[in-house]
Amino acid sequence: MAVVAPITAVTGALIPMVAGLVLDQTPGLLALIGTAFAVVAIALVSLSRSDHPAGPVDARLIGLALASGTMFGLFFALLGQAGEGAGMWPLVGVRACSISLGLLLMLRRGMSVRVPRAVVPWVFACGAGDIAANALYLVAVQHGVLSVIAPIAALYPVSTVLLALAVDKERVRPVQWT
Repeated sequence: MAVVAPITAVTGALIPMVAGLVLDQTPGLLALIGTAFAVVAIALVSLSRSDHPAGPVDARLIGLALASGTMFGLFFALLGQAGEGAGMWPLVGVRACSISLGLLLMLRRGMSVRVPRAVVPWVFACGAGDIAANALYLVAVQHGVLSVIAPIAALYPVSTVLLALAVDKERVRPVQWT
């Protein structure tokens, strides 16, 4: 968790940042410096120990994290292209597609669509948090500059690393604290 999430976030921040610089208005110098610091902060958070409890970090793990970040980045870049008049409809479309695809994949694999009762509160909490985060991001990019908003929004791995520290007892290096 402390390795994959930050790598995914760096990639997920850079793609919409570059898309915003190419397709959107260019922010001022101070804003660009701030976004560069945000990306560096995400990279510093991603540094982990070689004695990571989940085992060594290999090329496959990094490749999966980069692929995930690319998909997040494309998603955030595309959301950034939805105009102010689109309202929340882009998220309705995204949710309809993701639920349909998820159910299709579950049924094809013969998986049950039943959620264990003990997990239901967590499912609702995760869903509410996910849609709230995406809605706030959509509102931000509809009113702001994508190349600035995306890197700031990508700072979420800080909370993931802190959870890994608290819940999984993962070690956090001083540079990550910084």
